[in-house]
Amino acid sequence: MTVRSVSWTDAQRVSSLLARVAPTRPREPAGLVSAMGAARAPAAAAAAPAPVKAAPKAKEVPRLVQTSDNPADRLDTLVAWTLDHHACVGAFVADDNGLTLAAHGISEAHVSLVGPLLSALVGVRSIPGVDATAGALWLGAQMMSWVEARTTRGGFCLGTVGDEALSTRAFEQLKEALETTVRGL
Repeated sequence: MTVRSVSWTDAQRVSSLLARVAPTRPREPAGLVSAMGAARAPAAAAAAPAPVKAAPKAKEVPRLVQTSDNPADRLDTLVAWTLDHHACVGAFVADDNGLTLAAHGISEAHVSLVGPLLSALVGVRSIPGVDATAGALWLGAQMMSWVEARTTRGGFCLGTVGDEALSTRAFEQLKEALETTVRGL
């Protein structure tokens, strides 16, 4: 048995079903008397759609470049880059035990959630096809977004706190920056 796709839908049948359930719109009377001196706009001009504005271009986020071999400098550079280029009010780097390695604009309570969170995700990662190395979690009125990188020395987590979850592109950028930072530590 094949599953019918939307392309097989009968447009007339859908229209008739929608007409039955959709509320009827009151029609405007055609011959309203306008106030004296008021110009009446032609019907074609009134019905013309507004011009579509071009979507604003997303600002280009430069790749993170690490120039220091000092782990503290590398982590500080990562946090500063994250704050400068992503929509967040705070950022942190923690290990997979929840130990804060670098942070700015975030409470220790938020960072302390990282260890239990990453431990809980171990079971989720065992499901084939599931990538649980990035995510977002509401913490009160703010959203904590995180990415994780695994190395031979363990896991590292880069997290942000802001008003909303980060975009998929932002998650990719953060993951790449975290991997660049922890490589060779």
